Amino acid sequence: MWKNSRAGGLPLRPGSTRRNPLMRRSDRIENLLTLAVIVLAFAMLPLAIFAGAKTAASQEVLAEQQTSEFRTVTATTLADSTGVTMSSDVAPSGVDTAPAKWTWGDQTRRADITVDPATPAGTEEQIWVDGEGNLTTQPMSASAARVAGVIAGLFTWFVVMMIAMSGFLITRASLNHARDAQWDRDLRQFLDSTTRH
Repeated sequence: MWKNSRAGGLPLRPGSTRRNPLMRRSDRIENLLTLAVIVLAFAMLPLAIFAGAKTAASQEVLAEQQTSEFRTVTATTLADSTGVTMSSDVAPSGVDTAPAKWTWGDQTRRADITVDPATPAGTEEQIWVDGEGNLTTQPMSASAARVAGVIAGLFTWFVVMMIAMSGFLITRASLNHARDAQWDRDLRQFLDSTTRH
């Protein structure tokens, strides 16, 4: 049985709604692009997970390497600490540093190290050095490696989707311009036809 879905009880054949006479080619293109963006968003999830897993694995290897190579030594400050202002995008922040020296084998190394405010000269501080005895940062932890993987996966998905959405919005703006121009042409043609009668 066909359902009477229009005024006047005219029968509507099954599947006839698939071809809307008011839907133009630009409308169909926009619908296809919308579907493509949605499909891409879901299709990018496995790729983002893969990228995050690869990044986490590489960072975990780096963390293990740093943990095995880096070690702590005792450094002695050579002067009182001084404040240094470091600019950032959020707000300027201050840290205190002091020149210090430490022994590595039969050599003496020197560098500015981060210390607490008002640290006097002659204070002993524990610092991290690499395999050659040079000043470095604390080794990366396993949890930090996993966080880096999560960030990499999210960043991959976000960048691809931003590019896709930018292309979609540019294309839709072009389609809207074409639709407006077509409506103007149709309206002028209609007005011209009515004035002739």
